[in-house]
Amino acid sequence: MQQQVTEIVEQFESVLHHQRSICDVLDRLMELLGGRAIGLWRCEANHLKQLGFCADAQMDEQVKREFAALTQEVSLQNTGLGIVKAAIDQKPAIGTLQANESGLQGSSKWLQKFGAKQSYAIPVFEGDQVVGVLAVSTNQVHQAGDPEWELQTQVAREMGAKQLLGMF
Repeated sequence: MQQQVTEIVEQFESVLHHQRSICDVLDRLMELLGGRAIGLWRCEANHLKQLGFCADAQMDEQVKREFAALTQEVSLQNTGLGIVKAAIDQKPAIGTLQANESGLQGSSKWLQKFGAKQSYAIPVFEGDQVVGVLAVSTNQVHQAGDPEWELQTQVAREMGAKQLLGMF
């Protein structure tokens, strides 16, 4: 798994350094995680700014476009989304189809539209500050500690350690 983490982080570093699209790297990570959709956001003053979003080729194009457009900039007041909760609480946020369980009504709505069962949003830290969020939605139900979540968590951790989000 460490080799996969290293490869993904090196790919992120390369595309960010050369100011290219991160979608190929997100697609690769989504494939490794068995995801339906994946995105990366950077924390700014009072919102999250989308750096990239990719979805499974089988997903409805209208849903992809709508989500991508609505999450270009996300207010940190929008606490019904896992990406916001992860940034504010400074810990992973797990969204499920049952909004009453997860407390993430917005995430639950998008999971339904994505044809997914769960989302996992991981904060990216530089030192003790959250600088971004890496999130994936999947049609599998995982628990923290499962290989997929460990892979995503390690990628987020190493991205922060290398201060990659500052390259945008």
